[in-house]
Amino acid sequence: MAAFREPLIRQLTPEEFADMCAQPIAYGPFAARGMSSNGEKFSRANAAWLLPRTNPLLRSMFNDIAGPGLGDRIAWLVDDLAELLGEADMAAVLTDFGKRTRRGDPVVHFYETFLKEYDPRMRETRGVYYTPEPVVSYIVRSVDYLLRERFGRQMGLADVNTMLLDPATGTGTFLYTAMKLINETLAAAGQKGAWNDYVRNYLLPRLFGFELLMAPYAVAHLKLGLLLEELGYKFASDQRAWSLPHEHS
Repeated sequence: MAAFREPLIRQLTPEEFADMCAQPIAYGPFAARGMSSNGEKFSRANAAWLLPRTNPLLRSMFNDIAGPGLGDRIAWLVDDLAELLGEADMAAVLTDFGKRTRRGDPVVHFYETFLKEYDPRMRETRGVYYTPEPVVSYIVRSVDYLLRERFGRQMGLADVNTMLLDPATGTGTFLYTAMKLINETLAAAGQKGAWNDYVRNYLLPRLFGFELLMAPYAVAHLKLGLLLEELGYKFASDQRAWSLPHEHS
């Protein structure tokens, strides 16, 4: 708790810290299971290994609070959660993950709807409200248009000198939409073959997101990581993803 208080949240209470730990205990296995193709062999023991190295904070926290040293009073609960996830049809869960409308997007139900029941005060104070995808698309494409028409950046958001910052990342919907638009821009410019080098050298170094809550932090990493994989990008074994939050809160 002291390690979090000093650089991040000086007013952090023991109750808030306990909740901060509980969130990665729950969402860590979910993110790990999303990376696992074999549910039969999924467990708390191998969940930590499955968490992507591109998310070092979540990986480190999960190892510290849900690893081999986890006390018996809670270990059984995390093991039950891992067993439930092992039985889940993750291929169906992750189909169109983060792409559908409010009613169908599992991200909404994994976090916003949950938080409404779990802690409505936190939902209000942290501003956890889902932005409809048509609104997100309009905002992102408007910024792209203005960069081209008003600021002379012919590649819009894909311009390598344009920094991207989402100050309230949530589950990553704005960054997700921006990354898809950038990929479309490169394809339209005949540079689709340069995608891997572009992401490594010119996209991830200028992509930033701030998020205070651990659950959307974990979901955003999963969501954006899946998108990059879908678009053909392969992370190096020791490469971290975009700068998403606690490091910059």
